[in-house]
Amino acid sequence: MSFDYNGQAAYLVWYKQNLITSSLDTIYGQEILCRGFLVHTDKPIPMHELMPYLCRHNQLLLAVTCQQITDSMAAMAPSNSAKNKQTAAIVSTWINIAGQIIADKELFEQLWRLVLCTLSESQKQQLVLEVCEDDISSDIVFQRVSFLKHNGFVIAMDDFGSGHSNLQRLSQIPFDIIKLDLGLLQQVPTDLWSASFYREIVNLCSSTGGLIVAEGIESQLQSDFVRWAGVDLIQGFLYSKPEPFIFDKEHRI
Repeated sequence: MSFDYNGQAAYLVWYKQNLITSSLDTIYGQEILCRGFLVHTDKPIPMHELMPYLCRHNQLLLAVTCQQITDSMAAMAPSNSAKNKQTAAIVSTWINIAGQIIADKELFEQLWRLVLCTLSESQKQQLVLEVCEDDISSDIVFQRVSFLKHNGFVIAMDDFGSGHSNLQRLSQIPFDIIKLDLGLLQQVPTDLWSASFYREIVNLCSSTGGLIVAEGIESQLQSDFVRWAGVDLIQGFLYSKPEPFIFDKEHRI
């Protein structure tokens, strides 16, 4: 996806990072990530600059989200090719939906009309829509997340525990998946209180009936701990680093 980045020609490509099952170490799904590069030098745009830029340009952010969903569903469509057979083994594809898209009536209606309402029931079950915990504090976002859930989409609360965790929302929306923020792991398992707190959060979230994901796993010690704590899925550099998904610089969209 080509775009203007502060007066410079730039393009976006998708990367993927696998999520694995904590019990079997098998790939359960893949999260689709966005990476930006300058056209003339192929120099990467730092993520701490790219994401705020996208968030300041709502239509570009919407276009990115729509294209990620469209490309992900196309990649998971049945095919005789070896590449697609391997992709078919992936249970789900995870896409982040920015809270500002859900909160804005016009943007949300465009997302629904252009992409979401066109998906089949089976495609909905292959797609996990991630919404950040902090974004769900808005009543409007809460209502539209409930709408998506009611219409058969799999919904994940992302970065749970990153801020002032709204525990009431856990009971109001039966989230299919809860992703625990990597910040919760900063002092575990070495600090006893932090370790106990993490396990209690896992127990609390598990009581909702959803799957629990441990984010940010970078060491075997962390992996062993979150397995002991009872998470269902694991995501982090220890098992999978982001790698190109579908398009490279020769296939810009």
